Amino acid sequence: MAQELTQPLERDGSAFRLASRKIRVEVVHGPDRGLVAELPGPEARVGLGRECDLVLKDPTVSRLHLVVRVEDERIRVIDAGSRNGTAVDGVEVRDAYARPDAAISIGGTTMRLRMLSDVVELPLSQRERFGGMLGRSVAMRRLFAVLERVAATDATVLVEGETGTGKELVAEAVHEESARQGGAFVVFDCSAVSATLIESELFGHVRGAFTGAFADRPGAFEAADGGTLFLDEIGELPLDLQPKLLRALERREVRRVGANLPRRVDVRIVAATNRNLAREVERGKFREDLYYRLAVIQVALPPLRERQGDIPQLVRHFEQELRPRSGSPPPLSEEVVAGLASRSWPGNVRELRNAVARALSLGATGGAGGRPAHAAAHAAAHDSAHDSTHDSTLHSTHDSSALGEPAVDLNEPLLAGRERVAEAYEKAYLGAALRRTGGNVSRAAELARVNRKFIQRAMKRHGLRGDAEGSGEGGDAAG
Repeated sequence: MAQELTQPLERDGSAFRLASRKIRVEVVHGPDRGLVAELPGPEARVGLGRECDLVLKDPTVSRLHLVVRVEDERIRVIDAGSRNGTAVDGVEVRDAYARPDAAISIGGTTMRLRMLSDVVELPLSQRERFGGMLGRSVAMRRLFAVLERVAATDATVLVEGETGTGKELVAEAVHEESARQGGAFVVFDCSAVSATLIESELFGHVRGAFTGAFADRPGAFEAADGGTLFLDEIGELPLDLQPKLLRALERREVRRVGANLPRRVDVRIVAATNRNLAREVERGKFREDLYYRLAVIQVALPPLRERQGDIPQLVRHFEQELRPRSGSPPPLSEEVVAGLASRSWPGNVRELRNAVARALSLGATGGAGGRPAHAAAHAAAHDSAHDSTHDSTLHSTHDSSALGEPAVDLNEPLLAGRERVAEAYEKAYLGAALRRTGGNVSRAAELARVNRKFIQRAMKRHGLRGDAEGSGEGGDAAG
């Protein structure tokens, strides 16, 4: 459902606030029959998990089963990837609006929802930018308001959101706005390291701990001492390593592989995932105690389809960032911007950025003699649907073969330049690895000392192909 999250937005003096009505829930069938609860809007979670706003006892209900959301004068019902599904008036739904007093069935429980006249007012941020994130929408102002409070604490944060919504930007922004901004910001991608090396990469090792350990080496925790450690794709962490991570989080100390004594570390943890970790806990794929240790504060990033009003602002931002690298073409026309704003973006902000780059390269300016603006915008968006990650061809004007001294463009933001160089190196490295292994994905993963899923995703991102085995695996990987 590509509907933007809208709420009454009011300004009281210099402060923004969100006015939302309460939701009344009455359980009419199931183990909790007779339970009546009033949930504050604009959003509430329902399920077995103690992190939910309405906690039920029905064992056939999932840990996080349902999200109910107030949008204007309607109640939106969103199934959160439950085991048994969600039905509205007997019709199974994934994402739908419920009529007043509709019967909502989840597992063996039936509830009736009603919107109350009581209004709850929630503070919103006045900011339109938080770190590298942009947005004027209610959804983003709500997010910024939460992040402003979170950054002032040292609490562990779990960032959830679809691929391409900007989870690393959240972690960077929280670090830069915190008292730890002078310390290191270390990124550890749990999906990018092979299972045999991940413990050493996280916690470090001592000389002689295993074959090839020729010297003592600190891990990501020690590298982030005094700063922030961002654990990306935490849902990919092997189950057998999760108790060790839990111990490190609880005691704030790590033990290098092969060492006898632990080392104290002063680290703030921000973790991110595009998986539903509550569902992973339910399936036995993620430890419940680690989940609750990570989810001290949960931050959910809205997909772009729920903040479409931000698209013109994002398009102009990306245009300003990308035009110098594209030979400074004429600005995109308002027709092109409107065309981009009207589309659904399954790849989220990352996909939109690619589409802007393609529109610039296609000459989608609406000028005489050029490609028609609406056609170029459509083509740019259509092409980006096949690649919802940063396309390294955007940076073809830079020399990515000279890896000793990367080209520096002071008109380019530092983080964007860092990403450009890293993307170019990754593509060149993987291309060489696939050539050496004859396109075999498994052997390339062993050579690169990463897991096979990382190779699959990177191949899709960079448009690389392997042999029959590799191509099949790459096609199955999630984007």
